[in-house]
Amino acid sequence: MKSKGTLFFGPLLLLMATQTASAAQLSEGEVIDILQKIPPLIEKHHVDDLRAQTIAASFADLTQSGKYKAITKAKMLADVVSQDLKEISSDGHLYLSYNDATALNSEEESDEKNWQAVERTSEINLNYGFKRIEVLEKNVGYLKIVEWMHPKRSLSTAVAAMKLIENTNGLIIDIRGNGGGYPGIMEYILNHYFQGPPRLLSTTHYSGGETLPHTKYTSDLIQGKLMVGKPLYILVDNGTGSASEYFAYTLQSFGKATIVGSNTAGAANMNSYYSLGNNFRLSISTASPINAKTGSNWELTGITPDIVATEKDALTLALEHFSE
Repeated sequence: MKSKGTLFFGPLLLLMATQTASAAQLSEGEVIDILQKIPPLIEKHHVDDLRAQTIAASFADLTQSGKYKAITKAKMLADVVSQDLKEISSDGHLYLSYNDATALNSEEESDEKNWQAVERTSEINLNYGFKRIEVLEKNVGYLKIVEWMHPKRSLSTAVAAMKLIENTNGLIIDIRGNGGGYPGIMEYILNHYFQGPPRLLSTTHYSGGETLPHTKYTSDLIQGKLMVGKPLYILVDNGTGSASEYFAYTLQSFGKATIVGSNTAGAANMNSYYSLGNNFRLSISTASPINAKTGSNWELTGITPDIVATEKDALTLALEHFSE
């Protein structure tokens, strides 16, 4: 399961997966087959049982209305259905995506391999999420992280990034537009701001009651110096979602960081993917983390910045708070 944000790890992956898919054609039978699978999956797996029933029923009504009957292009179907699901649910983790990276194959295992290939290409093209790493004036470190990539493949890049800035007077982490991804690297960086015995950060509850709640604690398993006590400013905007919101919300609630920018996306839930065949897959919110400090999360509300700033001014305002 991967953490995502309102359309986020979602949105980035959705854009990549569908932008070349406009020529892929679907038969009426294929469209019907894809659409009919969606409501029961939502009812079975969505973390909020009451909302799941309402969302599933509303989407079933849309399907029966014939709205999608004339759609024959794969990309269009994914885009239109995703927009409708978002409007029905206000849940950015609920969307349909299509992968045109390889020839269509209705076998689930092949679909999953196709998605993994897209993901690995993205990791390399985005430098495993770390797009900018430098030391600014006043000896302030700056990290621009555009996505939290798979931890096994991106850990060495994360370690190198944190080593580069470990001797700075403080750090600015820019996660504007970062819609989430895998939690591992986010947790690795977060652990630089805690010391001592493991500390409970959150408890995640899963849909269906079949999986026991999962507790998340701090860890001292880092390579390099701790950043405890050093100023940390996190830049956010309404494109900051899911795992990125977990990162900012946790550090803010524990008094470790100052949040700068605009209100975030409001996508606290975590999501899982379900293959629909023909290289389509459905993303559904299947888990909800609860912060140990606040007893709540940021689902639908987003994170309120400590310092409100425009996109243009956020970095400058954060930097101004550091002394020479």
